Amino acid sequence: MKSLFSLEGRVALITGGSRGLGFGMACGLADAGATVVLNGRVPATLEARRAEIEARGGKAAVASFDVCDRTAADAAIADIEKRHGKLDILINNAAWGVPHDLFETTDDEWRGVLDVALDSCFRLSRCAAAGMVKRGWGRIVMISSINARISRGTNTAYVTAKTGLEGLTRGLAVELASKGVTVNCIAPGYMETEINDDFKADPPRYEWIRNRTPMKRWGQPDEIAGAAVFLSSNASAYVTGHVLVADGGMSIAI
Repeated sequence: MKSLFSLEGRVALITGGSRGLGFGMACGLADAGATVVLNGRVPATLEARRAEIEARGGKAAVASFDVCDRTAADAAIADIEKRHGKLDILINNAAWGVPHDLFETTDDEWRGVLDVALDSCFRLSRCAAAGMVKRGWGRIVMISSINARISRGTNTAYVTAKTGLEGLTRGLAVELASKGVTVNCIAPGYMETEINDDFKADPPRYEWIRNRTPMKRWGQPDEIAGAAVFLSSNASAYVTGHVLVADGGMSIAI
């Protein structure tokens, strides 16, 4: 009997897939049988990651483009459809933030964070969903953050983008529900990835986060892979518009 979690025959695009959470999820989807298309802006890094997945027995390809480049993004999805025959799964993972407070954050920085972490997710979802709707099956997974519900200072642009992403998830879920396409979201807690290297350089802050988390540790990049596989597979066929929180309990603790 085929597993409900099997992704055999599926094709998935993971933005920001060359490192951190993106690569962790790509490995998880590849292990479940999907052909994963890794997105990023540095071709050499993508090729190295592709080789890693293939070395562990998975199927992988690369799509080097900037998610904020609308023309390049549309062309990349069209190319995936042409090369692989379809695009079944889109994981909108690419994001960045600026560690500035209200008075330091420039208009360009504010706009840049929202363009990567929110606007690009709308545009990529719109483009990818067209083919999914035609085929009557698709999965779109947004990667939000617990910062969409509990905030910290000097992070307002990122908090705003991730909060908007959860709204986008609900809106698209309703629009696409009757067309065979589900739209869900994963909200990770504090994970040990490159984007959080500044915390490691500040031991008191690093330890504060660790102790603030009921599990008393930071998360690892591969620890949301299972959630990504679930939301990308037939195991979640009746789940849409949902935000799955994976934060070691931080958002439920006083």
